[in-house]
Amino acid sequence: MTPKRPHPKYSQFRFDAGSLALNFVTTVKHRGAQPRDLLSTPAALTDWLRRACFGALDVEPSFQDVEEALLLREAIYRAVRALIHNETPQAEDVNRINITSAYSLAVPQIDTASYHLQWVSTDPINACFADVARDAVIVIGNGDRHRLKMCDNPSCQMLFLDKSPVNRRRWCAMSICGNRAKVTSHRQRKKEKGNEYF
Repeated sequence: MTPKRPHPKYSQFRFDAGSLALNFVTTVKHRGAQPRDLLSTPAALTDWLRRACFGALDVEPSFQDVEEALLLREAIYRAVRALIHNETPQAEDVNRINITSAYSLAVPQIDTASYHLQWVSTDPINACFADVARDAVIVIGNGDRHRLKMCDNPSCQMLFLDKSPVNRRRWCAMSICGNRAKVTSHRQRKKEKGNEYF
């Protein structure tokens, strides 16, 4: 099932990492300081999938589905992080991504009652995971690895795909970590300037 544009409004989830797979990775906040997992329950996974525009799901995820989601998410995180650090991703992580990307996708159908588009799958949860994994395959394997970045804020370390024309993005978002860095830098300069008189 091909995701549409995400709807992050009023959500604790972020959808600004530049790709579906990296948006999935952002469901752990503050990886560099005190990590907080936002996908710890089936309800949380359902919420993320719906907000990521997979639409209404026919079934609710189980705790086993949550476990599979977390294994996929962390495999994507480790593989992308390795590439950012010019390291080779672990074969186990790449295999998990590849295996999940091979799951059957949902297929578009016309609903015979409403004549509206609907996505049909015999295993809708795994179809969602397949979409995420296929996006990870593209992000990792498409040759734009130089655009894979990690937020410069040591407590954040969010991974993102830099789609800016000049490829100079340093922060997960200028309005969040970038602004905090500017405030900290400004305070430091004021402090140093004040010390000049002593």
